[in-house]
Amino acid sequence: MSHSTTKPKCPHCHQRVVTDSTRQCVVCQLCSKAKRRVFRFCWDCQREWPDTTSPNSSCTQPNCALRAALISKKRIKDPNSSVMGCPYFRACPTCNTLLTHNGDGCPDIECPECCTEFCFRCLDQICSLDEVQECTIVDNRQSLKKIP
Repeated sequence: MSHSTTKPKCPHCHQRVVTDSTRQCVVCQLCSKAKRRVFRFCWDCQREWPDTTSPNSSCTQPNCALRAALISKKRIKDPNSSVMGCPYFRACPTCNTLLTHNGDGCPDIECPECCTEFCFRCLDQICSLDEVQECTIVDNRQSLKKIP
């Protein structure tokens, strides 16, 4: 993926960062000036770049790819799906396995890794049929807090 088509936001100051980089490592000039050191972050997982990792290499933060998928703005757009509007990717609330919904049937899914059943919309344990109508789609913030 070419990163030069969009401007990332710095995870620290939340300002758009001007870059023509195609690498994961991005420098925020504003934070660098404020911190009086070069402030780098990973474009994908939105965490500070590890000091021990070369800016020309790949991010070495734990769960970088998992976090990047959960941060993604991609949503399920199928109007016939019971999970329309949900983030495309979810982490199992028990084991953090990355999952998506196939779009068929109810919003409840079972993690193939740990067999936890949960609602893809609200991430709670299985909703009853009556509750699905009132079930609120949540973002992935809670999942991201649990992932190191």
